[in-house]
Amino acid sequence: MENKGHRILIVDDNKDFADVFCDILRANNYKAESCYGGLQAVDLIKRDDFDILFVDIRMPEMDGIETLKEIKKIKPETMVIMMTGYSVDEMVHKAIEEKASEIIYKPFEIEKVLGLIRGI
Repeated sequence: MENKGHRILIVDDNKDFADVFCDILRANNYKAESCYGGLQAVDLIKRDDFDILFVDIRMPEMDGIETLKEIKKIKPETMVIMMTGYSVDEMVHKAIEEKASEIIYKPFEIEKVLGLIRGI
């Protein structure tokens, strides 16, 4: 059974984290994919539709803020939830300014994240 049919993309340069998060979402009947950087995420967004993106703020090459900006230019209606392991961070404030839908802090409780998704 699909949960509201949400398609979810996990964007994190930590491949293990992204893949495990993706596996957990799939186990909860979500259509989920993972990718490992902002450039790859932007490329996927240009070619495919996702309802929700979870994007790590700190990534090499293209950080999460730049990724968020590019995604909002291409598909402004896409919900982008930023992830960070840093509690007080200038980038968190920038993410809010750039219209991130939500900020979640790692490590997070998966039940809270699933509740967030269910509420969308």
